[in-house]
Amino acid sequence: MTPSRILPAVMVLMMVAACGDDAPAVRALSASHTADVLAGAPADGDVVADTLTPSDTLTPSDTLAPADTVSPADTVSPADTVTPVDTSPADTGPVDTSPPSGPALSGPAALALPWVAAGGGATEGTALFTNAGLAGAVSVSLTGPGALHLDAPSGQVAAGGTLAVTVRWDGATTPQTVRGDLHLAWDGGAFDVPVWALAGDPSIPAATWQPLSSSQGVLYGHGVTLPFPTAPYPAPGGAWSDPSVLLFVPADFRDRGVTDLVVHFHGFGAVVDDVVATQGYREQLYLSGVNAVFVAPQGPYDASSGDFGKLMDPGGLEALVADVVGVLYRDGWIAAPIAGDLLLTEHSGGYQAVAENLDAVTEGGDVTLAALFDGLYARLDQYKAYVQGGGTLRSDYTQTGGTKANNQSLATTLSAATAPTFANLRDRDAVIWLADTSHSDAMRYEMACAEVLRWGAAHSRRGPRVELRSATRAGGTVTVRWLAPHDDDVVGFDVEAAEPGAAWQIVASAGPGASTASFASSTGVRVRVVPRTVGVAASDALPSDAAFVGGAADVLVVDGFDRVLGGSFVGLRHEFSARVGAAVDGAAYASNEAVTEDGVALAGYATVVWLLGDESTSDHTFTLAEQAAVDAYLAGGGALVVSGSEVGWDLGAQGHGVAFLADLGAKYSADDSNSYTVSGTGELAGLGPFGYAGAGAAYPEDFPDALTAAAGGEVALVYGNGKPAAAGVFGQSVVVGFPLELVDADADLASLVAALVGFARGD
Repeated sequence: MTPSRILPAVMVLMMVAACGDDAPAVRALSASHTADVLAGAPADGDVVADTLTPSDTLTPSDTLAPADTVSPADTVSPADTVTPVDTSPADTGPVDTSPPSGPALSGPAALALPWVAAGGGATEGTALFTNAGLAGAVSVSLTGPGALHLDAPSGQVAAGGTLAVTVRWDGATTPQTVRGDLHLAWDGGAFDVPVWALAGDPSIPAATWQPLSSSQGVLYGHGVTLPFPTAPYPAPGGAWSDPSVLLFVPADFRDRGVTDLVVHFHGFGAVVDDVVATQGYREQLYLSGVNAVFVAPQGPYDASSGDFGKLMDPGGLEALVADVVGVLYRDGWIAAPIAGDLLLTEHSGGYQAVAENLDAVTEGGDVTLAALFDGLYARLDQYKAYVQGGGTLRSDYTQTGGTKANNQSLATTLSAATAPTFANLRDRDAVIWLADTSHSDAMRYEMACAEVLRWGAAHSRRGPRVELRSATRAGGTVTVRWLAPHDDDVVGFDVEAAEPGAAWQIVASAGPGASTASFASSTGVRVRVVPRTVGVAASDALPSDAAFVGGAADVLVVDGFDRVLGGSFVGLRHEFSARVGAAVDGAAYASNEAVTEDGVALAGYATVVWLLGDESTSDHTFTLAEQAAVDAYLAGGGALVVSGSEVGWDLGAQGHGVAFLADLGAKYSADDSNSYTVSGTGELAGLGPFGYAGAGAAYPEDFPDALTAAAGGEVALVYGNGKPAAAGVFGQSVVVGFPLELVDADADLASLVAALVGFARGD
């Protein structure tokens, strides 16, 4: 069945938990945010009824848009190969876990009457309020439009009893949204509950929301493509007629009371369903952690034009947005049909539509972010004015896409940051940078779209994706540093620690603006940072990556594994470095960004273990800055262990560091060793054999590199089929062609890492 068919009148009770493995996980809006966002009297403030107690107590149109003189095309458009597990998710209504409450009376946070088609008649819904021990009368009143009617039983509700309050709306002949307010009062207390009703456009058909999952079974979310009357086309004078609009709700979407939207305008030569699939927009929205719904209208169908029809007219985007939130309300994703922030993204020729909508407003927000991916072909004055008026601009460009000169000119005019560091993406009004990739890959390269959204949005699903930067110990004090996206709902951060085999415990807390905290510890522990976010239960909060700190070995573990798009691992966080750090009993942890951006010094450690997982070309195994930091460390006498299944492929086969790889003592041999057992050889003879990437591994490994020795180097490990698995320079460095974190047994991992550290040190 479709979500719209499963919404009974008691949807206002915020629904029971969703059933079925593929059911969308929809989080409840918090009572406090409902009050904040929905505060204010309805348009009609008259008291409608009180039936419970004897005493009485809701830009101008650019008709000559500049032509695109450059005709970039989205050149990659194979069909979406992800097969939905189930095309009929059940129970999509939000679960009310945060009801308003008084000393003894509690109930739902909002009363959302079931959607009704315009001209389709009346609708009604019932909210249940529980008396946990109140003695005395409770009065109920309803304010709002006269078409809202209150029905509540008269008389006193006994302690332990339930009060059923029903509100009916007469409906409307044209699409519209109305709001009222229930007011419940008793001797010594009161609270208000907003009431929502919506008559939607009957021409928008019922939706069958389809789940989208990764090949590893991670649910990204649910989506649907529908015809909308407010879509760009058909439009007067337009050459296209496809009214499709793609919607995507990420997994763990949280109903906050207002709904933020990411609206994407595709480039030339695009069919929206195809280009959204090939560019991974839905996956990137999920991986950003942002609490927003993705909206991609079909513009010029497979054509060299950036004219988005009705969305180029004043009020056109706002009209589409109203229809979108109406469908989300109809299908149970949200309890209040109110749009919030708009985050506008585009690729290539979509820049014109973004420029025309920079001043768009919604009932709950406006345009807070404009993100251009190799698309600044014109309209520089509009984007300049947007930033100077307080807007946030993110724009990348490629060497050959045709936008380089415009981007560099605007960067100079705005004094924009030209490096897309996480701090810049979070804090600077304008960031304009070169993406060293093709025009068609400008959104996917280094997960550009996901990172722009992650650091540029104001609301997250489970709390922001916190970047753990470093963890060190001096004496008996551990200091943890992090970088977190700004989030309107964050009220603080907890640092958690766990000794080997023990559960996580809060060891330090900090305020919402903090980026560091310390705690006492005399032994090696795992650490992580967890945001405290209004509306997110502690058990649902998203921790940062985990690290190990404070061990006896003079080893720094560097986590350089950021890839979560298009690789073997899909996730919002990981504990890989913590496992390897515990295996070697390492002293400290740092992210690769902390090495190049925060000044974490490699030279302070006898050995550095640098983890890269299956980081590859689009995400960089070693950037030039990282290569320079490693070269300086080794020149100073340091010892280095590197592991990753794509290090040889990226540096050697793709030419991004052939000399650097050779200086480490290794050469690329093959992209797939086709073996998952390893033994030591040469200096490490007698080690193993051991297995990796077996059952229970953190992620599958499909292309482990085979590496041979470069001049001055030697092979240190071999696969079960005889191909070399690791090579390096004894007493300096060693490169391992598979991820260390995937070694099956903890004891084998400890033996292997100790042997590799010994090889690098020349022990």
